Parts: sequence; C-alpha cells; structure tokens
Amino acid sequence: MRVLAAVLAALLPLVGLVSLLLRSELDPHIENYRAHFVVFGFVGGVAFVLGYAAGEAANRRGDARVLLLSLAFMATGGFLGLHAVGTQQVLFTKEYAGFMVAIPVGLLVASVFAVASAFVDTRPDFAATLIRKRSLLRVGVLAAMGGWFVWTVLELPPLGGDSGEAATDKLILVLAVLGTVMYAVSAARYWLIFRHRRNLLTAAIIACFLLLSEALIGVAVTGERKWHASWWEWHGLIVSAYLIIGIAAQREWRDERFRHLYLPSTRERRQEITVLFGDLVGFTGFAERATPRDAAAVLSEYWSVAAPLLTRRFGGEVEKFIGDSIVAVFNGRGDQPDHAVRAARAALALQDRFADLIAQHPDWPRMRVGVNSGEAVVREIGGEGHVAYPLVGDTVNTGARLESLAPAGGVLIGAETFEQLPDGAVVEQRSGLRVKGKRDAVDAYVLFALP
Repeated sequence: MRVLAAVLAALLPLVGLVSLLLRSELDPHIENYRAHFVVFGFVGGVAFVLGYAAGEAANRRGDARVLLLSLAFMATGGFLGLHAVGTQQVLFTKEYAGFMVAIPVGLLVASVFAVASAFVDTRPDFAATLIRKRSLLRVGVLAAMGGWFVWTVLELPPLGGDSGEAATDKLILVLAVLGTVMYAVSAARYWLIFRHRRNLLTAAIIACFLLLSEALIGVAVTGERKWHASWWEWHGLIVSAYLIIGIAAQREWRDERFRHLYLPSTRERRQEITVLFGDLVGFTGFAERATPRDAAAVLSEYWSVAAPLLTRRFGGEVEKFIGDSIVAVFNGRGDQPDHAVRAARAALALQDRFADLIAQHPDWPRMRVGVNSGEAVVREIGGEGHVAYPLVGDTVNTGARLESLAPAGGVLIGAETFEQLPDGAVVEQRSGLRVKGKRDAVDAYVLFALP
C-alpha cells in the first residue's frame, strides 16, 4: 500500500498536466517576465550551490557517486541560470533560441550524470577514474555553460533561428524523451539501492529525479503553449525538485551532509597509502615552562606552516592535529601513485621550514617526523553528530612508532617507503629497530635528501 501510495503521489503532476491540456479553460495565459527571471535565477543558484557543496564532500571523501550528483546539480543550475538570464525584456530585448531551450539541454546533460551516479557502484575501477579526473569534469561542465552562452548570443547555427522550448523542434523532442527515460531509470535504481536504508536525502534524490522526468514529459507535450499554465507547470516541477533537495540537504548533519549517499567503497575500503606523523620533541616540558597562551602560539606557528605545505604543495590530507602532533595521509583517495615520494619530500620540506623557525626561536621544541607506506583500511566510524574516516592498520601503527624513534629535526622512513623512492636518495640505514607493540624488529632509514 505504501508503494502504491508513492506511485500515485508521483503521478499527480502528470495528471495535473493532462488536465490542463485537455481543458483549455484551465490553462490560461500567464505572462510575467520578471517573475520568470527571479524564480529561475534563484532556483538555478540553489541547484548550483548544492552541486558545489556536494562536490566538496565528494572531493573530501573521494566518493564518485556524490561527485556525479554534484555535476548533475551544477549542470542543471547553470543551464537554469542561462534560461533565466535570457528572459526577454529583462536583460535582453529579444529572445534567443539558445536561452529558450537551455532548460531541456541542461536537464539532458544532468541526466547523463544522474544515471551514471545510479550505476557507478557496479564499476569500482570507473569510480576511481572519475575521482582522479574530478577537476577536469568540473571544468568541462563550466565550459559547456560558458560555451552555450557564447554560442547563443552569437546566434551560431543551429541556434540562429526561431525555436520554441518544446516539441515543435524535433531535436528538443528527442532531448526530452532521452532525459525522461534516464531520470526514470536513475530514480528506479536509487530505490533499489536504498530501499533497505531509507533516509530523507535519498528519498529527496528519488523524488527529484521523478519530478525532472515528468518535467521533461511536459517539455515534450506542451508544444507552443508558452506562458500558459501547462508551460508553467513543468517549470514548477523543476523548481519543486530542487527545493526538495535543498530542504533535505539542509536538514542533514552539516559536516557530513551527503554521507548517506556514499558508495560502500567510500565507507570501507583497502588502500595503499603513505602516512606521515610529526611530533614536537619535549613540548610537554616547554608547555610547563611557558604560559598556556605562549604554548598555543607556538603550536599555531608550527601548524600554520605545516598545513598548507602538506596539502597545497604536496597534495596530502591533514587527518588531524593531536596537541603537539600532526597526522597526514597521502593517496587517501587512491589518486596519487607517487604517494611515498610525495610524503618523503613533504617531510624534508617540513623540517627545512621548521629549521627556519628554530633559528628565530632557539628555545622552541624541534619536530621529529616518521613516514611509512603500505596497506590500510579506511572505515567510517561514528554516527550522527560525529563521523570520522580514519586509516586503520599496521602501516599506520608502525608509522606512529617510527616517528617516536626519529631524531629531533630528522625524518625516519619505513622500508616500504624507502623502496618506492627514486635512486639517489641519501639515507642512513637503521636496522633491527625494536618498535613498541611489534614482535619483530623493523628496518628503517633516516632520510637526508632526495634527488
């Protein structure tokens, strides 16, 4: 009965559309250019912001499904914005065919990303490729919007002639039919994936895709009824779709707004990584002698140097600060095959920069750094209110122990990291180190320089 009720509710917009088309007295002409401009400019902005926020979550967690959804939202929002910008008598005195058909074009582009997001879990290798190419994909979506704007304003073929938004043009009819099918398939697939893990955001995604599918049916059947109630209805379906998504996303927990959509491989996966641990030697004694404000200022100086160096210069991820310690990860998303070299260079660069700080403040504690490479498990832990995705495994534990054995101002790397460094690395071997908690001795290397 619940499924039947949901199906009937989903079909109500189509029932309303058919009623409008069959009863002309119910389908009055309502022409309001400024309302059109404001409403679709606003909704386009909402969709684009949602896409940006989802993209940030996808980038942070390396999740291909949320990445594809973010691209779908951005494409829809961008083309909705183009449609609004092209509203006659607001910013332009004439109608441009490209702006008039921007909505169905944008919805078709977005439907490709939508259907890909629905099936990306079946191709883990493809998902990894998407994450590696995420910047290129975003640039491609933005370039498509910019290109469409220029093409439209210059009135280049086939956008140089008069054209309606609906089915009078066969190309628009084809776009509408293709988009309708892809959104419907995407909604069905999301239902199959999440029917046993129901939550508000996934329900909103399904509702959004159904509404967009029905909106494209409206594109295909309303013909030349521009500014009539039936024309406004399919526009309204698009507005409703993204308002539903916006409300659902706003109600989710802020720091992990899209986590209910993450792929299983994002929630738990094995990953080859390199981990970097840093710790200030003797900081406890330093903090005892200093005031709390002075101790905090020292940490601020160190971490303000370390964070941008690790993340922006070498592409690592600072997993956390723990008092006077820092933990960073390389290849956490599987897109850095040179992760061991990156981490080793980052460790040396850290020590160079910290040496400058020590030269200015000789009484400050020095940093020691441990670096280790190998396999770890990334697993979601926690629940609503706090969720973390820590790296767990012997690789991480050994990296922490190597840091504790590193010389002050130096870098100690594990054997796995050393084996991945280029020829010419200047090291000093430390064989048979006894590491707390490990039964067997380990080999390590003090790293001095890289070619």
